Amino acid sequence: MIDRCKQLAKENYFLGLEEPDSIIFNKGLDWLIRNAKTADANGSAWIAVNRRQGIGNIAKYSGLGRLAIFHKRDVTRTLIDDCFIEIVTSSEIPRDGLNRPLLAFQPTAEFLATLQAIPNFQKMLVVPWVAEEVDGWAKKYFAKDLENPELPSIYVDEVAVTAFKHLKFAFTESPPPSHTYYRNSICQTLQILIESGIRFELQALQSALIQKCGWGPVSAKQVAELAGIFLSHHTPAGYDGRGPWENGIIKLWRIEAAKAETK
Repeated sequence: MIDRCKQLAKENYFLGLEEPDSIIFNKGLDWLIRNAKTADANGSAWIAVNRRQGIGNIAKYSGLGRLAIFHKRDVTRTLIDDCFIEIVTSSEIPRDGLNRPLLAFQPTAEFLATLQAIPNFQKMLVVPWVAEEVDGWAKKYFAKDLENPELPSIYVDEVAVTAFKHLKFAFTESPPPSHTYYRNSICQTLQILIESGIRFELQALQSALIQKCGWGPVSAKQVAELAGIFLSHHTPAGYDGRGPWENGIIKLWRIEAAKAETK
């Protein structure tokens, strides 16, 4: 579970669309260089474009001409401001993000999903072409507005919502025999979700439990606290991995969640 959590722990951000491209693109490059110079990135970073041919629409702007070298197919990296910048395209995908930041210029939804699946990126910033192309990604992976990073996320994966609706229903139909059973049931639910790659932010999950799942405020607080323990790569005290769910329950939650999202 810990390795899976670490793989998914990258920070995701996006920029807006209404400023001139020259300003937005330079904001993106400035962010990339700044983060490449951190100790973790060791002076290296990635730039992602759907296809190499698209680099010309970026390099034509002032301050971005150094990227034009990526037009040459035999060139995979260049030096900008003492940082090595490597290119990623839909046909040139690294197996490992090497703990570097990544700047994605106007990716399609499909390309963005491919980028997100690459393990060990430090951070990713997306410069969108149209908002709809990246909305799904931003919701699923809790991307933050780079210029308003403190804006709280309100999104929780629908699979998590479905799981806790099911658990609430189970408790209503058959009250838990003890507090220990109640707590272990919550823990097992969280463990299954996290091991299955279902993501959520603690405050957003706590809010969703109250607003969407029928949980009380104090119970929702407890769920968020237990989730925080799991997400910090620890196991809650007293939890031995057992609970009410059988193997494969995640498949049912995914099916129910998909139905809910199409309504």
